[in-house]
Amino acid sequence: MSAFGAETQDRNRPIADVNVVGQPAPMSASDYFLPDLANEADLSSWSPIMPSPVHVLRTNLFGDAFVLTGDGAVRMLERAAHSAELIASSEEEFWREVEGDAHGWQLRRLADECRSAGKFLGEGECYAFTTLPILGGAYTLENVWIASWEEWFSFTADVFHKISDLPDGTTMRLSVRE
Repeated sequence: MSAFGAETQDRNRPIADVNVVGQPAPMSASDYFLPDLANEADLSSWSPIMPSPVHVLRTNLFGDAFVLTGDGAVRMLERAAHSAELIASSEEEFWREVEGDAHGWQLRRLADECRSAGKFLGEGECYAFTTLPILGGAYTLENVWIASWEEWFSFTADVFHKISDLPDGTTMRLSVRE
């Protein structure tokens, strides 16, 4: 069984349950989160911008972690944007707000575009950005690919550490090595 509730992994259809008339069931807020296993990722690399201690509530399909802080507030760690913004004063407020996604925290529109374009996540995968938003990449379908969430989380943390002390506007050249 996949982490999204489907019995088998079928990359030719969206990850969602099917209703009785054979049409995909409407997506719910929980369909825009990665499996609970993704919540266990080590966040110590992000300590310069994250308070401690934290507990990951959920992780969206793009690897952004929603964390409960020691004071009961919820922050959103946007790995690709290298930010950890306060988004709710309590866990209850977070769950109320995430249900309708009025703030776009789950990137539902972009996730839906990815699924419509045939980009379906398999086990252990998340959506990733070809060019990180922190480096000017857009939140568009053309800038999204599928990665192992472990590799994506590691990569974004590595880039964070390499650029976190650079002044705004610094020219950079990023080279990827095998």
